[in-house]
Amino acid sequence: MIAGELAKVLRGELRGDPQARVEGFSIDSRQVGEGDVFFALKGERHDGHDFVTDAVDRGAVGCVVERDVEHAGKFSIKVSSTQEALRELALYRRGIFRGEVVGVAGSVGKTTTKELIHHLLSNAAASFRSEGNLNSQIGLPLVVCNMPLEVDYAVLELGASAVGDVERLVEVAQPKVRVITALGEEHLESFGTLEDVVKGNGEIFRGFTEDSRAVIPHYALEYYDLPRERVTTFGEGGDLNAGKVRLSLKGTEFEFWGEGFSVPLLSRGVVQNVLAAFGVLTSLGYDPRDFREALKSFTPPQGRMNLLNFGNFFVVDDTYNANPPSVRNALTTLASLQTTSKKVAVLGDMLELGVESGRYHAEVGKLGAELGIDVIIFHGEESKRSYEECIKHGGNALFCDKKEDIVDELLKYMRDKNIILVKGSRGMRMEWIVEKMGELVGYGA
Repeated sequence: MIAGELAKVLRGELRGDPQARVEGFSIDSRQVGEGDVFFALKGERHDGHDFVTDAVDRGAVGCVVERDVEHAGKFSIKVSSTQEALRELALYRRGIFRGEVVGVAGSVGKTTTKELIHHLLSNAAASFRSEGNLNSQIGLPLVVCNMPLEVDYAVLELGASAVGDVERLVEVAQPKVRVITALGEEHLESFGTLEDVVKGNGEIFRGFTEDSRAVIPHYALEYYDLPRERVTTFGEGGDLNAGKVRLSLKGTEFEFWGEGFSVPLLSRGVVQNVLAAFGVLTSLGYDPRDFREALKSFTPPQGRMNLLNFGNFFVVDDTYNANPPSVRNALTTLASLQTTSKKVAVLGDMLELGVESGRYHAEVGKLGAELGIDVIIFHGEESKRSYEECIKHGGNALFCDKKEDIVDELLKYMRDKNIILVKGSRGMRMEWIVEKMGELVGYGA
C-alpha cells in the first residue's frame, strides 16, 4: 500500500508524498517499525499527537492525525477521528483478506484457546493470530490492519467488558468460526449481571450466516438460538468430550475419541480449551487425532497456569488475571494434584466484580477450605472476605497487606518439592511475587 491509497481508504486529507510506501501500522511510538504509519490516538492520559515526532524519529514513514502537526514524516493524513480511521482501515483490510477467520470470545480461557487453535492450525497450513491480548476496540482493529493477507487462517481474540463490545469487534473480524470458551462471572462492574455477560459474549453470533460455524460449551446451547447443524458443542454432554483426565507435574493428560492426548499445561480448565480448539479443527474439516503430536509441543501464554520448576519447589504462575471461574479452576487444579508435598495458594483480589465482589470473594475462601489446600495466603482489600470465610470453614489461611510479607512467609515452603500457586487480577501485580521467588533461588540466571 502507498500513502495515496491509504488516504483514499481513510477518506482523509493527504499532505506529502502520495507514493510513499507503507509497511505497517502502529499506535505506540515506542513500537514503531521502519516504514510504519503512526495513528495519533487520543487516550485518557496521553494524546498521540504529542508523540508524532518520536514516531518519525523511530522510523515512521507518515502519520494519521486529527490536526496539523510538524515533522509528520513523508506524509500526513488528516481525519476527523484517528480511532475511527483505524477501524475503517481494519474493515478495508478484512474485506480483502481471503483466508478463514476464527473469532474467540468468552469469560475465561480466550488467550489460551486462541493460542491453541493457532498452534494446531499452523501445523496444517499458514496461520496468524493476534498477539498477546490485543482484543479491544483499538487492539483488534490494529491487529487486523497488520494481518498478513496471504495466510490461510487468522485466529482473533474478541474481548469485552460491557454489552455491545463484542458486536463492534465482530463487525471488524467477520469470523467464519465463532468460539465461546466459557461463560462466567467477569467484569461485572461494567457488564452488570451474569445475564449481561451471556448476552455480551453472544454478540459473536451477530451476522451468523449459512457459512458460519459456532463452537460453544454444551451448556451454552440454552442461551443462544443457533441452527444446531452448524454448532459444535464441547464439554459434559457435548459433541466433543474428554475422559480420564489426569494431572501431574508434567502437564495434563486425557482421552479423546479413544486415543490418549497430553498438553504441557497444568490445568483442569485447559482440557475445555483444547476441546474448543478441536471444535474449530472439526469445523474446518480436520481430524483432531492428526494433531496429537502438535499438542504436545504447545507453549502456554505467560501467566496462565505456567508450571515453573524452581529446583526445590514448583510455582504455578497464574498471575495474568483473575475472576471467579478462573480462580475456581486454579484451586481445583492445585487440589487434585497427587503429591505428598504441600500445596500453597497465594491469592490476590479479583477486581471489577461490582456490588457482588464480597460474595464472590467469600466463595473463594470457602472453596479453598473445602478443597483442603494446605496453606492459603490472601492479599488485597477484597480478599479479606476470602480470608475470613476460609478461616470460618476450617481452612489454614493467612492475610498479608504487603507482598514483601508474603514472600517472607513463602520462604518456609520453598523446599521439599512443594507447589505454590500464585494468582490475582492484573491490577494486583501478583507476578512480582513469582519474580521475587525466582530471584531468591536464581531461577533463569
